[in-house]
Amino acid sequence: MNTLRTSLAVAALLACGLASAQTSGQTSTPAKPAAKPAAAAPAAKGGKGKLMTRDELRACMTSNQQNEDAGAELDKKKAVVLKERDELKASKAESDKFEADMQAQGAALKTEIDSVKAFGAEIEAGAAKMEKAELKAKQEEYQARANALQPKIDAFNKARNDRIEVNKAFNVRVDAHQKIADEFNEAVEDLNDKRNEWKFKCASRSYDEADEIAIKKEQNKK
Repeated sequence: MNTLRTSLAVAALLACGLASAQTSGQTSTPAKPAAKPAAAAPAAKGGKGKLMTRDELRACMTSNQQNEDAGAELDKKKAVVLKERDELKASKAESDKFEADMQAQGAALKTEIDSVKAFGAEIEAGAAKMEKAELKAKQEEYQARANALQPKIDAFNKARNDRIEVNKAFNVRVDAHQKIADEFNEAVEDLNDKRNEWKFKCASRSYDEADEIAIKKEQNKK
């Protein structure tokens, strides 16, 4: 019997692999990758240290914008990843309910099957002592009960077999989602590294406001 991959389902549905740089990929909570850096604007004019050259300021402004753009793209991807996670979570809940229903149906069918078998054994054991008419009536009752039971067994087996394909499709979605979630995590970590690098190189540096104005004019012409 094909079954759901529980471990993958847990990883994808509950943890989703969405986390910031410290994520484990299994038990963390969804990250907020697109939050803008604390210092979104270029380095303040009154910063510390040696005044940045225009090329250095341009590099800082460019990298800051690239980080913001990457964060915006990750926000879009995050929405897609979370939507798929929620859909998989709902599918898993539906599958769990189906399995619980099938367990209950299976138990009820077993009880009914055992009852019919016991009735047949009872007829066989007492057949020699029964009148012909009584034996015939019991045999007909047995056959009627067996005939009524068979469609239930067939329906149960069909539902169980059909579920194999549903489970296979679910497992394929889980695998695909986990791959996307892992890639998303890597992108989040990469962006966090770039933001930290920007803070280290640019956040507290002083610059000439005239250079900033000139760079913005350059960028507006592109």
